[in-house]
Amino acid sequence: MILTPQMWARMVALVLVTALLQVTFFARVEVFGTSPDGAVLIVMALGLLGGSVSGAVTGFSVGLLVDCLLMQTLGAFAAALMAVGYVAGRYRESVGRPTRGAIPLLGAGFTLLGTLAFVAIQVGTGIDADVSALVIRDAVVKTILGALLALPLFVLVKLVIRPAIVEDRPGGRRPVAPRTADSRG
Repeated sequence: MILTPQMWARMVALVLVTALLQVTFFARVEVFGTSPDGAVLIVMALGLLGGSVSGAVTGFSVGLLVDCLLMQTLGAFAAALMAVGYVAGRYRESVGRPTRGAIPLLGAGFTLLGTLAFVAIQVGTGIDADVSALVIRDAVVKTILGALLALPLFVLVKLVIRPAIVEDRPGGRRPVAPRTADSRG
């Protein structure tokens, strides 16, 4: 990912809009007793498009902002989203860009990862969290919603950060450093 001053501004705006949408829109939409995690999917998309560092940093930033806006355990959602962004970025770096068919599956998997990480952090820190069979139902519904929303949100994020994506630049490839006598081995 190539970060120019204009791209920094887009990334900051994307982080702010994502946190605000998570708090004001996604948290208010109720489907079968739960709400979708749009922030997880947007962080996943950033990780899949930009790599592990971009994914982890934006995940932590979005999560910390959501934690502050909701006045909940500071760092719980931030740590969960940081994990999602990092793992999505590692997927990108080791496997490559996902296909259109893989994005819903990744959306389901990363939504489940984010949900389980958040629950584990809440339980591990001793926060009063209701642990019952409803948590499993909630996780399953969130995972299905994540699969359904993954592709549209991925395309939206890609449109926003397209100028920074190396493969989408003219020439389509990352510049290769010239080989030196030491690297020829």
